Amino acid sequence: MPLYLSVAGVQAEATPVPVPPDTVDLPVPAGQRIIAVVNNGEWQSALDVSDRETYHRLRRRVAEGVWRELHLYSLDEQRALALADGRRTTMQGQPVPDPGRAAGLR
Repeated sequence: MPLYLSVAGVQAEATPVPVPPDTVDLPVPAGQRIIAVVNNGEWQSALDVSDRETYHRLRRRVAEGVWRELHLYSLDEQRALALADGRRTTMQGQPVPDPGRAAGLR
């Protein structure tokens, strides 16, 4: 399972990387992580796609229309770990409630 990070933190601190037009492998510089920020128009998420299979799986979901937008960023590996929070946010940056908690499940 990929590492999920703070969307706002990634957008504020990471360096934008051009999104390749197809699913070519992304070069990952030593000591860096490639982070994807995706959204479906209602909420957004930032995840580490440095792993080849994770990136290809994400690109398939973009092609299927699950995600409307994809932006890539490069971020220092240690900073990526510090920004890991595992949360989704609304398009306005507010946390999205965990569906299990909202339904009263534990």
